[in-house]
Amino acid sequence: MNSTDSQRTTLRLWNALQIVGMLLVLKVTISVLWNYRHYLPPDFESEFLQGREHYFRGSYGWAFFLHIASGPVALLAGLLLVMDSFRQLHPNWHRWLGKFHVLNVCLIVAPSGLLMAGYAEGGKPAVSGFSALALLTGISAAAGWRMAVLRQFDRHRQWMWRCYLLLCSAVTLRLIGGLSLLLKLDPAWTYPLAAWLSWLGPLAIFEFRMRWKSRNGTRQDTTLWAVDRTGQQMPD
Repeated sequence: MNSTDSQRTTLRLWNALQIVGMLLVLKVTISVLWNYRHYLPPDFESEFLQGREHYFRGSYGWAFFLHIASGPVALLAGLLLVMDSFRQLHPNWHRWLGKFHVLNVCLIVAPSGLLMAGYAEGGKPAVSGFSALALLTGISAAAGWRMAVLRQFDRHRQWMWRCYLLLCSAVTLRLIGGLSLLLKLDPAWTYPLAAWLSWLGPLAIFEFRMRWKSRNGTRQDTTLWAVDRTGQQMPD
């Protein structure tokens, strides 16, 4: 297999992974919305809220409701924003949705996640894992915005992909949880491990792919499209 065939095969695999990832994001989003029936009002016999009643009435409760309201919005908005077809066909919508997305992540998703991380089950390893996740999610969103302002669009997309992969830890966390239940593994060590692996794993794959593209000289599209008043597409 020559280098061209290898690149095409890798691209097909990456596209397939994106499609599978999109389907999983939609499934998890629907699952979160379905579980709202246990959260409004809070049912402390439900799986996630069980044992949290004694500290739920304070700041944790506010963070929890903000997180479950903003999280699915961030997942769906991010899904649109990382799609090249949406960016090219609807550049103005991409810009406005991107601004809303970054504000939502930096002001609501990440701060509420950081506060909730302090109460994570699994002890200090889980607390530190989820805290790092919340901080890096906010930093990635802010860095992506900054790169767009500087018109460094290739780096902008890289940072926003990192942000979205961090947001998708909600997906991988459920996959790891389901696998641990299937294999009957002890949650005492699998949950703290999942707190780190749920976002470090996808980020590592992404960074490896970026290095592979750079090493093999794969062309990256650095043009952000806009629509002028005549309706024609032109580079921004």
